[in-house]
Amino acid sequence: MKVPVEWLRDYVDLGDTSDEELARALTMAGLEVEEIHQSEDGSVLETKVTPNRGDWLSIFGVARELSAVLGRPLLSEPQVLPLGAGETGRLARVDVEAPDLCPRYCAKIVRNVRQKPSPDFMQRRLLACGMRPINAVVDITNYVMLELGQPLHAFDYDQIPEGKVIVRPARQGEKLTTLDGGERTLNPEVLVIADSKHAIALAGIMGGGPTEVTESTKNLLIESAHFNPQVVRRAAKALGITTEASYRFERYVDPSLASLALERAADLIAQHAGGEPVSGRIDVNRDPAGMRTLQLRPDRVRAVLGLALSDEDILAALSRLQIIPATDGQRKGLWLAIPSSRPDIVREIDLIEEVGRIIGYETLPETLPAVRGSGGRDDENAIFNGRLRQILVGEGLTEAYNHALAAPSPFDDPQLAKRRVKIRLALSAELSGLRLSLLTHLLENLAYNLRHREPEVRLFEVGKTYLALGKGDYREPYRVGGVLVGEGIDYFTAKGVVENLLAALHITGAEFTATERHGMHPGRTAEIKIEGHTAGFVAEVDPDAAQEHLDITASTKRIACFELDAELLRGLAKEAQSRQYQPPPRFPSITRDLAMLYEREVPYGEIEKTIKDSAGELLESVSLVSVYTGERVAVNRKSVAVRLVLRAADRTLTDADADTVLNDVQTALSERLGAVLR
Repeated sequence: MKVPVEWLRDYVDLGDTSDEELARALTMAGLEVEEIHQSEDGSVLETKVTPNRGDWLSIFGVARELSAVLGRPLLSEPQVLPLGAGETGRLARVDVEAPDLCPRYCAKIVRNVRQKPSPDFMQRRLLACGMRPINAVVDITNYVMLELGQPLHAFDYDQIPEGKVIVRPARQGEKLTTLDGGERTLNPEVLVIADSKHAIALAGIMGGGPTEVTESTKNLLIESAHFNPQVVRRAAKALGITTEASYRFERYVDPSLASLALERAADLIAQHAGGEPVSGRIDVNRDPAGMRTLQLRPDRVRAVLGLALSDEDILAALSRLQIIPATDGQRKGLWLAIPSSRPDIVREIDLIEEVGRIIGYETLPETLPAVRGSGGRDDENAIFNGRLRQILVGEGLTEAYNHALAAPSPFDDPQLAKRRVKIRLALSAELSGLRLSLLTHLLENLAYNLRHREPEVRLFEVGKTYLALGKGDYREPYRVGGVLVGEGIDYFTAKGVVENLLAALHITGAEFTATERHGMHPGRTAEIKIEGHTAGFVAEVDPDAAQEHLDITASTKRIACFELDAELLRGLAKEAQSRQYQPPPRFPSITRDLAMLYEREVPYGEIEKTIKDSAGELLESVSLVSVYTGERVAVNRKSVAVRLVLRAADRTLTDADADTVLNDVQTALSERLGAVLR
């Protein structure tokens, strides 16, 4: 907002304070002065108003702040006397059908207005504030808005049938031509000012053409109201209109200003446009602003600010902001009355901040904060995630850092897609929701590198994914995912990375079971289960999906990936950390190879599981030797050779011991999987 210094002097004694000193005082108080420039009316402060301080969007509001910060008296403070409806109440009528959206609506009639230019001093001040003078009536309503912060609107009274004004939600599809010449199609989300038949203005935003003040206008109905900030903000955004009025209403306008600004405007119109204010005013006030009170503990003020302030010092600082004690003799402690102009003060800490602002943040001493408790500890998730990163970097992967916001991915699980957390009013499709999987961005990272001729890519990420559970509940599970591409990389490369990761975490018993997953190769995808829990998956990306969605041309290179539940891994690894040292075995092992024929559909995981279940305690390890299909093997069968390592902890095994184990394994494989000895 542009604030002419000369206008400020009407309200506060600035003495010989320089423009630079004023700018510094306001900036240190929170109202940043971005620039000082000169106009025909003198120096102008260009201020940056924060959204929570709508009271700074007026000359009087800034003057009141300077009075408090500099400790200078206010020269005058606008006041208005209570006034009945009078003749205005007989000539006009106001019905507020949505009192929750318009808690207060004031109106006054001014007769016999003469259309003429506004006085020179008013035009200079308007120009200094960046507004173009038009005529006396329009300039006066703008002048009062800038002066007090209350937007006003003047209607041509003779164009309102029977002088009846209705404040209501717009009807679906209702149309209104606004003062800028645009035809607006409205809906019930928009609050309008209407006559008995049609909308005549957008409440808090802009007037309409049918009741516009023109050269032929003689009689005015002046509106001064308080509108709900949210309804004005939604309507202005939906209609694509931003005005000086909407800018203020969106940030909250003090309801007590409505009658004050109305009478101020009527008085100025009488002085400078020859108008004759009709006695009285209409004031529909469904929610009279009562006094809000907050409790303040002086000891808490001293503890937070680190200053040895007396109770009197604290009260003196707050009184400069017109925050004074409110005692009724029934409540204990210090209670303070909060002005209606300060809706941002809602908690005790807000009052403490106000004391700090007035005393001056630059005067607060540098002190160490009080520390209670036994000290901080590293978050368990953070510690474990760091461990995952260390292991995967050791596996030759490079960590990627991606944004949590993501567009829907063609590789998302269709079932999980229903639980996607969507962003309201997203800036773009790429930022329209929170990611369901780490692979969403990792696959994009991989595609980007391939397009830039990087022949080998090995990336991983550890981070949160997000799920909506319904009824406002959400989950943010940690996941660890990776993507790999390059010469010789395939499903087994990614599986090896996962197995090495589990081994480094001392997690055993992982089972890889063939499965199908959206966007993944139907024959090279495995679900990982550990102790009955689904830990994640490892797969190759379907080449067709890669070409269609990642713009990666199908080639001899395969894209492998994995994603695991990091929280499940942390729970399993925690128990494994207590493993004790085991000495080297004292007795030798015996190795036996076993080759059998199986149906082609039998997965190796089932073969290995059956061997472990049937071999007994003498089995130390089992590993795959070869898989053969071709000559001398039926088309629908495959030959799988495995190597068993047997060892006893208390003796040297004999051939008879090994043969017994081998026979038990052969029998189990034959009965469970239909295997035949080759």
